[in-house]
Amino acid sequence: MLTAAEKKWLACLQEVLDACPSKRLGFYTIGDQTVEVYDKRRDAKIDAVLESRGASDFGPAVSKCKAHLGSISFPSQVHSTAA
Repeated sequence: MLTAAEKKWLACLQEVLDACPSKRLGFYTIGDQTVEVYDKRRDAKIDAVLESRGASDFGPAVSKCKAHLGSISFPSQVHSTAA
């Protein structure tokens, strides 16, 4: 169960995320404390690099396509999982 302070913090964080001024920002994590921000307009290029095996994973493909825009650091690890 969340504390009142945790609920307030999560609500504020969601408000900030909902107020994103751009549709071009994409996000990914490799499972550390950082969420990387990249330019989604380069998704087709990133996919092409991955399909041609020009990069071993999404992050390196983003870098190769010069699509990395920044990073967001969280106070704890952001687990990277797949269903």
